[in-house]
Amino acid sequence: MMADWIIVFILILLLGLISKLVDSTMGLGYGTMSVPLLLIVGYPIERVVPAVLISEFLSAALTALFHAIQGNMRIEQESRDVRVSAVFSTLGIIGAFVGVLIGVTMSELFVTVYVSITIIIVGTLVAQGFRWYFSWPKVTIFGFLAALNKGLSGGGYGPLVAGGQILSGRDGSRAIATTAVAEAIVTAGSWLLYWWFGTAILSLESFMELEIPLLIGSIISAPLSAYLIKVLPHEETTRLVGIAAVILGIYTLGKTIFGDTISIIITLLVAIASVVAAAVVTLREMQSISKEKAIDGDETLPPV
Repeated sequence: MMADWIIVFILILLLGLISKLVDSTMGLGYGTMSVPLLLIVGYPIERVVPAVLISEFLSAALTALFHAIQGNMRIEQESRDVRVSAVFSTLGIIGAFVGVLIGVTMSELFVTVYVSITIIIVGTLVAQGFRWYFSWPKVTIFGFLAALNKGLSGGGYGPLVAGGQILSGRDGSRAIATTAVAEAIVTAGSWLLYWWFGTAILSLESFMELEIPLLIGSIISAPLSAYLIKVLPHEETTRLVGIAAVILGIYTLGKTIFGDTISIIITLLVAIASVVAAAVVTLREMQSISKEKAIDGDETLPPV
């Protein structure tokens, strides 16, 4: 019996580590990955969402600290990074309150379909490199919708906040770093609201089942993810943010509508198509750069 508990503990720890590593490196994926997987193995939704929220609060706060240490964001009082984080955090509390209210009254089907479609749309725009100019009204809209998603399902925050900032023209690494700051505040507020409504359970025995292994895995990933986002090329990272969002959104939506088997097949097909498309785009970009260099080289040759 103890051996089984240890195995489950380690598996959930690994889930927390991988989910948070993807989340902190690409700006999305912790709740969007961990919530569906925990539901698949049999944990009830009312148990999963608060567990993911409280573990993500502590891990996101630590991740934000490492991002600041690595220089992925500016922490001066008047910097745009601080102001964006403040706006997202303030709107996050409001959005989380609305999201939790909807989450405790609406059906699981409604919540999952809504969040999945939102993630797919934003992920597609990010993967295609769509851009518009940064503006505070856009930041306001993304912040509220993202927190609404977080309060509803424990996921869907990163794709909107990180993806929304990237769409508005912000640097990928700074967008991901400010997302970690705001997410720490939003997840804390969301968990407190679930606790206030009596859904979240505050006990050591309960925490040992989900919260603590998720948290340990998340903490282990924090310094590694902050380093990876520092060294990864921004353009490729941005494209991965979009592709990952689309794949996760399609999987969640497919599982809800068609069940596990069909959703896995659909997700694998989309993932393969996304990888092929990304490879084709990268190859074309490399060929274009090579042609430009060849033309420049011909222009610099002396006449015969």
